[in-house]
Amino acid sequence: HGIQKVKRASQVDWSGGGGTDLRVGIQAACELKDRPDYLVILTDGYTPWPNTKPPHMRVVIGLIGSCRPESCPTWAEVIQIPKR
Repeated sequence: HGIQKVKRASQVDWSGGGGTDLRVGIQAACELKDRPDYLVILTDGYTPWPNTKPPHMRVVIGLIGSCRPESCPTWAEVIQIPKR
């Protein structure tokens, strides 16, 4: 799925189905001409992560469900989002 620029949650196209390698998405954000200051990632946490922090941007991970924050990289801010 492609990168989405949104200003409110109602604009998000929620799609997926597992097998996501967020290293690819994070690298794509780093290569944008207009690189974001913040990268917000919503995930269940079951993904490989880059070993190092992306340059010039803060990363916030919305961790959905039961995955433990310790599974996320230490260079990111992690917010637990309980599954309903």
